[in-house]
Amino acid sequence: MPPTPASAAEKTLHWLVAAAVTGLVATGAVMYVPALSQAVGQRFWVRAGHLAAAGAVALMPGVIAAVRWPEVRELERSLSLWEPVDVAWFTQPWRVFGSRGVVEVGEGGRFNGGQKLFAALITSALVILLVTGVPMYWWDRFSAELVARARELHVVLALALVALLAGHVYLGLLSPYGLLERRLRGR
Repeated sequence: MPPTPASAAEKTLHWLVAAAVTGLVATGAVMYVPALSQAVGQRFWVRAGHLAAAGAVALMPGVIAAVRWPEVRELERSLSLWEPVDVAWFTQPWRVFGSRGVVEVGEGGRFNGGQKLFAALITSALVILLVTGVPMYWWDRFSAELVARARELHVVLALALVALLAGHVYLGLLSPYGLLERRLRGR
C-alpha cells in the first residue's frame, strides 16, 4: 500500500515552521556568538527578528489548525498514536547487531516510531524554548538567578535542537532513503 501523501495543511505547517526555526537558529547564533554579533551588528534588528520568528512558531500551528482543522487533527492523530509496530521499529537495529538479521516490523501507520519521536522532541523543545525565552526577554521582571538558569537551558536546548534538525535534514535529503537519493535513482 503506497504511503498517504502529505496534506496541504501539513506541508504548509512544516515549511512555515521550518522557515521560522531557520530564522531562530540564524538570529540566535548571531546573538550568541560574539564574532557573528560583531560582524553583523544591528543587535536590535537581530533580536527583533528572533522575537518575530518565535512569535511565528508560537502562532502558526494555531492559525493553520483554525483554518484546516480536519487535516491538522488527522496529522496530530497520526503522530500521537503509538502502536506496537512503532516500538518494534526502535528494536530493529539491535536485532541486526544481535546476528538475527533484519526483521520486518510490519505495516504501521503513516509515520514510523522515529518520525513520531522526532515530532514529539521538536514540539517539546520549541515549547520549552518559548517558555525559557520569556524571562530572558522580560529580564527585569524575574530574579537574576531565574534569568540565568533560563538562558542556560535555552542555549543547551537550542544546540540540541540544531543537532536534531541536522539529523532531520540529513535523513530527509541525503540518506539512502532521502529525497535526493530517491530522485537520483529515479523513484
